[in-house]
Amino acid sequence: LYLSSLTSAEGLTLPQSIGGDLYLNSLTSAEGLTLPQSIGGGLDLSSLTSAEGLKLPQSIGGYLELSGLTSAEGLKLPQSVGGDLYLSGLTSAKGLKLPQSIGGGLDLSSLTSAEGLKLPQSIGGDLDLSGLTSAEGLKLPQSIGRDLYLRSLTSAEGLTLPQSIDGDLYLSSLTSAEGLKLPQSIGGDLVLSGLTSAKGLKLPQSIGGGLYLTSLISTKGLQLPSCVNNIYYHGKFYSLEEFRNLQRREQLIKNEQKPMEKPKRKVKSAGFINIIYMIVSLLVISFISMLLGVLIIK
Repeated sequence: LYLSSLTSAEGLTLPQSIGGDLYLNSLTSAEGLTLPQSIGGGLDLSSLTSAEGLKLPQSIGGYLELSGLTSAEGLKLPQSVGGDLYLSGLTSAKGLKLPQSIGGGLDLSSLTSAEGLKLPQSIGGDLDLSGLTSAEGLKLPQSIGRDLYLRSLTSAEGLTLPQSIDGDLYLSSLTSAEGLKLPQSIGGDLVLSGLTSAKGLKLPQSIGGGLYLTSLISTKGLQLPSCVNNIYYHGKFYSLEEFRNLQRREQLIKNEQKPMEKPKRKVKSAGFINIIYMIVSLLVISFISMLLGVLIIK
């Protein structure tokens, strides 16, 4: 049901049940809005700026779009959302109670802190936490069906990742691998484009997509996974075998560039002949001195 041009719910009477999607994406207020008890598809309320007076059904079969909300005050979400849940406008998790089940993705990309955030144990799609700069207080779900976005995280301190991620993992702003414990398996891409050093980096055993190491200065110390689709390094894609060859070449070049040590000058000890020569010279000088002394006296 498309009611995309409505800016007010005044006088609006909706059916008790809608099997497909309901578009109310121009409504800025929930005042006077009575939603159907059952929505089989998605619900678009993307222009709502406040949850005041909003009464959502207990279950929505598709997506729920509430990206215009900047605060969770007064927001009571359904117990189950079958598709994606868009809350990309929220800057704080204060008062936010998420559904027990989310069949699709969860967009909380504007959150700057995980304080008060309680995520469900399982998310069927992407989890977007791109705005978080710290993992303090963050408890991630045990299962994430697709991609995990932690683009702004500058430190791995306090970060506990799931053992397996089916999609991509974005850790674009990490400059150091200190304290980073990656999953054993990643189904998609692993983006570590901010890392400048491989020190302390332990990669997953298997990466189903690509490995992005855009800012890595050197491959020194980098232990590669047994399985990876390709590796992006210094503006170029490499296969696993090509990258291993590159590592060998870099090591050879480094060895060739090492300054050669100057050989230490060996001091030659005086031989037997030199010693005899010195003794004879001293005796001759002494004899001449004595002879001169006798002549002077006469």
